[in-house]
Amino acid sequence: MPAGETNWRKSLPADLAAGTTTALVGIPQAMGFALVAGINPIYGLYTAAFSTAIGAFLTGSTYLKVMLSNVLAVSIFSVLAPVPEADVPATLFVLTILVGAFQLGFGLLRAGSLTRFISNAVLTGFVTGAALLIVLGQLGNLTGHQLPRDAIQILAIPDLLLHAGDIQPEALAVGLVTIVLVLAFRRVPHLRSVALLLPIVVATLLVPAVFPDVALVGDISTIPAGLPAPVIPDLALIPGLLVPALALAIIGLVMAVGVTEAIPEPDGTIADVNRDFTGQGVTNILASFLQCAPASGSLSATALNVAAGAETRAANLISGALVGVVVVLAGPLAEQIPLPALAGILILIGAELIYQPHEIACIWKYSRPGRWAMLATFISTQVLPLQYSIYVGVLLSLAIYLVTSTREASVVRLVPVGGGMFREEPAPGRLVDDTLTVLSISGSVYFATLRAIERSLPSPEGSEGAVVILALRGRVEAGTGLFRMLERYARRVAVGGNRLILAEVDPQFLAGLVETGAAAEIGRDNIFFATPVVWESLMEAIRAAEAGT
Repeated sequence: MPAGETNWRKSLPADLAAGTTTALVGIPQAMGFALVAGINPIYGLYTAAFSTAIGAFLTGSTYLKVMLSNVLAVSIFSVLAPVPEADVPATLFVLTILVGAFQLGFGLLRAGSLTRFISNAVLTGFVTGAALLIVLGQLGNLTGHQLPRDAIQILAIPDLLLHAGDIQPEALAVGLVTIVLVLAFRRVPHLRSVALLLPIVVATLLVPAVFPDVALVGDISTIPAGLPAPVIPDLALIPGLLVPALALAIIGLVMAVGVTEAIPEPDGTIADVNRDFTGQGVTNILASFLQCAPASGSLSATALNVAAGAETRAANLISGALVGVVVVLAGPLAEQIPLPALAGILILIGAELIYQPHEIACIWKYSRPGRWAMLATFISTQVLPLQYSIYVGVLLSLAIYLVTSTREASVVRLVPVGGGMFREEPAPGRLVDDTLTVLSISGSVYFATLRAIERSLPSPEGSEGAVVILALRGRVEAGTGLFRMLERYARRVAVGGNRLILAEVDPQFLAGLVETGAAAEIGRDNIFFATPVVWESLMEAIRAAEAGT
């Protein structure tokens, strides 16, 4: 165990309880998500065993549970839908190793900070859309009426209404009863941790006797006993899977960052997301040789791990090991699980993900760009393959950032109120004769915002004897565009005998002014260096301006 963690002997009872709980909950989830992904449920079980156990050693987060998640499952389905059924396993394993390679690359490049450019609005639209796809995709298993594999899922409801006579009442009853049992067991404190598993057990025991015609897992897949034999992924498939694999890697990493930020370490700190990236990457690479699906950090599974009392990463190791034991001892019994029961659980999980009224209402009410980005991302999940929807979301997030930054970039007036403090006011439209005006740049400074900033500067035309001080604290890095803008403004100010002073200037910023010739236009006497004391340089510039020096 890494240094600083609880002694494993003392934490073992708590970790054993947590690992057992997450394994019991994870078994039906893993099989269900495999069905969502359109793959044999055994691959979901293998992932729950190996990816969870391997990830326990490699990720930076103590509690992070690496597994096949709901959103990844829908994305995998959209990738595998056009693939011939016989080629699905080979394609899946190559997809897993590619996702791992991209995740590992992101971690090594320390690209964790880039995920902040995916806005919460876009993420909400994406997760809600993916959750709706889970619900729609399971209507066939719930009712016994199946959509074509490559059909647009949003058409499931009208198709179901048009073929209402094909609905199997027995299958629908099994699914609905399963949902009711899950909700009921969740209200019993001692049964809450197995609320997903018990209804599956009940359905598996009763359905063959009561409803013998209801479809079982064994009708669509064979669940072998024992652990998988190692396989070598077919690397010839790599070229056709690079683009979707990158999308899956981005999806998984964004989900994992959300987990890392929401669930801190035992000492209250936030784990290194880049180590999480590399850990998940190596996990997927190794797991691809063990017939596993792509995996990432799961928020719901990690939260359950913490709620169940996990103290160290041994809880995830125990969870994976227990799933492996179940596969070895009782794998073929999973063939007896009724498909409508698994569908009911997945529909319930999807509905709970969709139900975010407060989050959606806040985005819709308080962020106009976010509102339309959320809606556009949601729509894209329904009409495009999900792996491409994340690219739509990333582009929308960048567009929101750029548009918002451009709108917010401006110049404000700083009015001294005593004690070295200032009150912000809108910048004046023009400089007043023989008057000192103190200004500061508000918002981000880069090439796209320079025009907005330059338009916000008070016009010096027609003014005489005015002094304008521009505070530049915190502007360490800037492109030549800003230097040229300051040079142009200095030239305009000087026409009427006015004076431009720059305060709070970083030495690195001054080097750029000198390189571009802007410092010569402004005058070295009109440039005041920043100090560790906030606004000390500005106050010095004000005193110099008032003294006429």
